[in-house]
Amino acid sequence: MSRFKKPVAIVAIIIAVIVLVLIIAPFFINADLFRPEIERALSQKLGRKVQLGHIRVLLFSGSLSADQISISDDPAYSTEPFLTAKSLSIGIDVMALIFSRDLRVHSLNFINPRVQLLRTASGEWNFATLGTTAKFAHRNQRSSSLPISLKVDQDNPEGATASTAALNSFSVDQMKISDGTVALGRVGQPPSPAYQTVSISARGISQTAAFPFQFEAKTPGGGKISLTGTLGPMDNNDGNHIPFQGRAKAQNIPAQDIENLMAVLGYALPAGSHLNGGAVQADMALQGPLDKLAADGPVKLSAVTLTGFSLASKLSAALGQSGAHTGNDTLIDVAEGTFQYGPRGVHAENLNVEIASVGSVTGSGTISAENMLDMRLVAKLTGSSLIARLTQISFFNKGGGIPFRVEGDVSNPQVTADIPGLSNTPLNQLKIPIKGQLGSVLGGLLKKKEPQ
Repeated sequence: MSRFKKPVAIVAIIIAVIVLVLIIAPFFINADLFRPEIERALSQKLGRKVQLGHIRVLLFSGSLSADQISISDDPAYSTEPFLTAKSLSIGIDVMALIFSRDLRVHSLNFINPRVQLLRTASGEWNFATLGTTAKFAHRNQRSSSLPISLKVDQDNPEGATASTAALNSFSVDQMKISDGTVALGRVGQPPSPAYQTVSISARGISQTAAFPFQFEAKTPGGGKISLTGTLGPMDNNDGNHIPFQGRAKAQNIPAQDIENLMAVLGYALPAGSHLNGGAVQADMALQGPLDKLAADGPVKLSAVTLTGFSLASKLSAALGQSGAHTGNDTLIDVAEGTFQYGPRGVHAENLNVEIASVGSVTGSGTISAENMLDMRLVAKLTGSSLIARLTQISFFNKGGGIPFRVEGDVSNPQVTADIPGLSNTPLNQLKIPIKGQLGSVLGGLLKKKEPQ
C-alpha cells in the first residue's frame, strides 16, 4: 500500500467506526433512564409540574426526543395545563452521552405545542410565575456554560442520578417553539380563538444580559403578527419584571381579532357594539418590563364597521338634533393615528377618521386603564343631512368643523358639543329648523338681545 493510500484508509476506517457507533448506539442507550431526572430538573426550574412521555436518542441530530409533554399551570390561574406538546427535542452533547453516559442539555425545542396564556383583571399573566420557585445558581455566568449534567449510575441502571449542584446549575441556552398554538383569555373565562402557526425563539438565554427574542403568529382571522427584540436578563424570580425592548408589527389583522385582544387586555367597546370587517395595520416600538410594557407607534384601520353604535347619532343629539336619521352603525373607511399604550391606558394623537356618508373626525384623547374616555375631536361633516348642513354655518364651522368631546365610560360614551361663544350666533344665516337643546339655547340668547 502506498504511503498516500494508507492515511486515507485509516481515515476511512475511523469514519466508518464513528458512523457505526452512531447507528448502533441508540440501541444500547436507554434514554428513558434520564426521564425522571429531566422531569425533576425542569419542574424545579419552572416551578411547575413537568411530565414527559417516552424518550429516545436521535444521535445524528444530537438530541433526545420526548413524546407527550405537559407543563401544568399556576393553580391560581387554571387547573388546565399551561403547555402541552406532541414532542420535545432536547439538544444534547452526543459524545458525552455515548462515551460517559453523561447527559448535558443545551437547548429545548417544543414541537406543535398548545400554550394557554391567561390574564387577571389586575393585569397579571400566568406565564409570569414560571420559575418563581426556582433558585438560580452561578448568576455571574452565561447560561451556555450551565448545562444540566445527569449521569447514569452504571451500578444502578434502574434510574439516573444527579448531584444537587448539577441540578441547580441547569439552564437552557436556546429555546424554540415550532408550529404552535396560543390561546389568550381572562382568568375564569373561556379563551378567545387561538393564534396559529406560532413560532418563538430565544438564544443565548442569560441571567445577566439581554438576549435576542422573536415571535411570529397567524391571528385567528388570518392576519400576521410579529415581535422582535431583546428579552432579559432573567436574573429575577418574577416574569412580570423581565425587561423587553423591540418592535411589534401587525399586518392585515381582522377587526374581530382586535376586539378579542382588547377584551383580554381589559378594554371595552360601547355596550352592544362590535367590530366587523376590515383590517388593522400597526408598527409599534415596545419597551419596559412586561408588567409595565409601553407601546408607541402608528395604527391604521381600514373598512371597519362599529355595529351597534352611531357616532353621527351621538353628535346629532349633542347639537340638539336628536331623532335625525343617522343609522345604527359607524362605517369607518379609514382610521389612523399615533397610539401610545402603557399601564395608565391609551393615548391617541393625530387621529384622522373617515366615516362613510358622514365625513371626517380629527383630534386626540385618552382611554384610561379603567376604560374612561377623554377625547377632544373635531367633526367635518359632509352630505345633505341636517347635521351636515349645520356644519356649513360659519358659527358651527369654527376651525374647519364642529368641535366636540367624548367623555365618560367606554360602555356608555357621552358626546357633547364643545362650542364657545354661543352669544355670537349668526342666526340670520340659519336656513334650517333648529330643535331640541341647542334650539332652546339659541332662542334664549336671541330674546336677551332684543331692544328693551
